[in-house]
Amino acid sequence: MKKRMFSLAAWGAAAILGLAALAPAHAAGELEQISKRGELRIGYVPSPPGTAKDPVSGEVTGFYVDAAKAIAEQMGVKPVFIETTWGNFVAGLQSNQFDMSIAATFATVKRAMAVDFSKPLVYLGSVAVVRKDEARFKTVQDMNDPAIKIAVVQGTAAEDWVRRTIPKAKLVSLGGGNLTAGFMEVAAGRADASFEDGFTAGRFVEQQPSTKVLFAEKPVFFLPVAWTVKKGNSELRSVLDIGLDNLLISGQWDAMVGKYLDGGRYVDQPNLRAFPAKAQ
Repeated sequence: MKKRMFSLAAWGAAAILGLAALAPAHAAGELEQISKRGELRIGYVPSPPGTAKDPVSGEVTGFYVDAAKAIAEQMGVKPVFIETTWGNFVAGLQSNQFDMSIAATFATVKRAMAVDFSKPLVYLGSVAVVRKDEARFKTVQDMNDPAIKIAVVQGTAAEDWVRRTIPKAKLVSLGGGNLTAGFMEVAAGRADASFEDGFTAGRFVEQQPSTKVLFAEKPVFFLPVAWTVKKGNSELRSVLDIGLDNLLISGQWDAMVGKYLDGGRYVDQPNLRAFPAKAQ
């Protein structure tokens, strides 16, 4: 019996030692490859002002770009930006074309099944765009009618929200990656309303005076915007989370974003506050 107990104990100790030996090798895998390569490969989707690509020089700029560069510098590696699309960035992560994506992605349960998200960078509130003379909609539920046509971009968080919240309305899902496609349907009179984040909606209405924004004072829902890494890439995600925390706490994140825009986003510190902070 004692011999059996000793054998079990010895086996258990060996197993623990074996796991301990494996742990450093696993922990070194993801980040070690980046360090050895000397490059952090960063996928991006042109979407100003967070990311923008100069058509002549090819230079990539924006506040997401600035933040990624700052974190790469702290990691001691060179940031390399690789252009992708909304439809392909997940495949790009899964096939190791790049290590991370700075495409400003709404963190949803469905998407979290395919990729791992960093901590939220900002929160965006979604609003409605309608025609300038529209007077029927005092609340969202006023749109919950089969006679109301709502246009949204296929695959977006807005599409999912409309399906769940305004199920009786006629939903028109538009393909492609242009987040203003639904707004254009409204402007053309082919839809009664469209939903998307407040920043995108505000910029569209500025350029299309025949439309207006509804629910700007109280967005219909908030969602976190985050970066993504390949599913299971916990090491890089942890590094990104720490880097983003440091940028926020130090005030650098406000300064980076403040160079490109004024308001329209929120951060949780620990409660939602206007972002970026106004310069004193």
